[in-house]
Amino acid sequence: MISRKPLRAIRSFVRREGRLTDAQQCALNEYWSNYGVDFQENAFDQNSLFKRRAPLIIDIGAGTGDSTLYQAIQFPKNNYLAIEVHRPGVGHLLNEIHKAQLTNIKVINHDVIPVLEKQITNRSISQFFIFFPDPWPKKRHHKRRLINAYLINLLKQKLTRHGRIHIATDWADYADHISEVFKQDNDLVNLAGQNNFSPRPNWRIETRYEKRGQRLSHEIYDFCFTLR
Repeated sequence: MISRKPLRAIRSFVRREGRLTDAQQCALNEYWSNYGVDFQENAFDQNSLFKRRAPLIIDIGAGTGDSTLYQAIQFPKNNYLAIEVHRPGVGHLLNEIHKAQLTNIKVINHDVIPVLEKQITNRSISQFFIFFPDPWPKKRHHKRRLINAYLINLLKQKLTRHGRIHIATDWADYADHISEVFKQDNDLVNLAGQNNFSPRPNWRIETRYEKRGQRLSHEIYDFCFTLR
């Protein structure tokens, strides 16, 4: 396995969240205790966290949580964990969870790598969603891109048998990078066939990031991988 140190020397995000709105700050103050999960150095018990046993799906880089919220409403038999580093997005999502009175979403406001390393038990996640991660389009910034061999190794450890990884991006060179990184891993299978993109799943709603890509005339690339 590639060592962690060189891969994680630079984070895949920069905190440029701007000012919290009053509604977002209120949500963080009022609703975090109900729906938030604090970062800790030990793994949580998901059955205790959600007060039930159900498939757990993690949305990495959930943004404002539009996709996570839609999924939780449409598929109430699943549990969802949204991971997002930017507090305005977290505040927005907390407000929406409260309005909908959902009990099957929890939120973590932390870097996904230590969350996966410390808080998520192995073989416990049914699916991972990574929708429109920061493309870091400038070549000198490509080293900041979230998807790399180290992340993939972590995702593999956490997936249940036949678990899946769904990814979408609107940047062609990032799509090529994703294809190449996953192709080098012998434990995962591209369900569309090697070097192919998956059809857009009808359950994936358009997020604001996808709509922005469409306004820029970007093609959308979907992937779906599973453990062998």
